[in-house]
This record gives sequence, C-alpha cells and structure tokens, in this order.
Amino acid sequence: MIVVNHNSGEMLGRCLSSVALAAEWLDCETIVVDNASSDLDDMPKRFGWARWMRNAENAGWARANNQGARASTAEIIVFLNPDAELRPGSLVALWRFFQNHRSPLGPVGGKLLFSDGGIQPSCGPFPHLGNLLWRLTLSPTLRRYHLLMPERTAPVDWVTGAFMALRRDVWERLGGLDEGFFLYYEDVDLCLRAARLGYRSYYLPVAEAYHHQPHALRKGRDASLGRVIRQSRRRYFEKHRPSWENWVLSGLHKVESL
Repeated sequence: MIVVNHNSGEMLGRCLSSVALAAEWLDCETIVVDNASSDLDDMPKRFGWARWMRNAENAGWARANNQGARASTAEIIVFLNPDAELRPGSLVALWRFFQNHRSPLGPVGGKLLFSDGGIQPSCGPFPHLGNLLWRLTLSPTLRRYHLLMPERTAPVDWVTGAFMALRRDVWERLGGLDEGFFLYYEDVDLCLRAARLGYRSYYLPVAEAYHHQPHALRKGRDASLGRVIRQSRRRYFEKHRPSWENWVLSGLHKVESL
C-alpha cells in the first residue's frame, strides 16, 4: 500500500485507519511518502506501524508513488490517495481478484464514492480529441459526472490512481509511473502503456472506497490546479495522440472552462 501525502491533515489519519481495518487478515505493507507537508504533527507516531518516507519538497504524485513502490516488497502494489477511506472488505476483494486472474492483468481500480455515498467517476475511455470536444458541449456541472460507471466487474481503458492496484512485475515492466507528469493523467498513461503490452485494466466495483476531496471535481477549483491539469493533458496528448490533435488542443486550452 503506497499513500502519497501532501498537507492532507486529518484526512490522512482517516485513510490510514481505514487501511488497518480493511487489511483484515492480509499482510498489508503500508508506506506513506510525504511530500513536504507542514501539518503532519504526530501522525507518524500515531501510525507507527506504517513506514514513513519524507521528501524535502513536493515531488509530485507520480515520482513519490514510484519512490514508495521501489521501497516496498509486496507482490501487489496498491496506490491510495490520502483523502480516500477504504470500505470494509475492499482489500480482500482486490487480493482475491488478483489471485483468480493469473492471465495478463493490468491496473485494477476500485469503486470510488463521494462522501455522501454517490458514485464518483473512476474509470473511462482513453482521452482523444473527440471525447474531449464532446465533453465541452456539457454544462460545467455535468462535466464532473459525464463518465458512466459499469455496474459489474469489467475491462475498461483506464482506472483512477486514487485507488489502483497492479502486480509488481507489471509495474516494473512498465518502468513505473511516468514522472514527467506532476499530477493527473499519469494513471491514464500507465493504463494505456499497459494495454499496449497486452495488460487489460479492470474496474472492480466490489472494492469500494470513499474519495472525500477529489480536487479535479471541485467547484471553483483554483487557477493553478487548472494549469497543472492542462500541462498533464498536453503531455499525454504529445505522447499518445497525433500531432494535429495537439495543435487543436492548444487552442482548446485557451478556453478557461476546459
């Protein structure tokens, strides 16, 4: 279990408490990689059963998760956001899914819920100019919820890194997460690279977690976060989409509501 933290406050404590409960009888190695938080207080002492790694600066989500994954020894690597709270049985459901699927298996993502229990978008089709343009036709509110979630376990293009697991040998073959992404799109990029090597991603709705503060879905998110999302989207398109789509994307990024 890798949890990358940056100023998550008491949300991190709720996250780690849920990990301890959800692990049940599993031997769940837990590593917290802290990206220069100023609000840890006594958290490392309260959760002394976890291994803590401290960075002097905010290294970004991809780099810090790779750091934690390299330090871990688990066969199955689970990435979990610090503002997520695992539901009972979620880790056991993940473990059983991996045990029952020995064929090429890529990243597996759980079902995310808003704090009120509503279903949160957590998987979808690979981004391309077509679905990006379609998204622009929706109202700002609907853009936050436009992805339809399967009701049952199903292969999907990508799953969110907020609650995602994959086998260590697959992570190693892929070279980990692309650290050129500071935040956002690194999970989609990982799933696409896995798919190109024959590893299918799966959405596993029986593995549930609350995701209390998803930054990208917040109303009125600050301008700096918007810039980070656009930078990551641009990198993804430069890596995986034709050059003409990148040209159009540059124009779309001038639209503030994108």
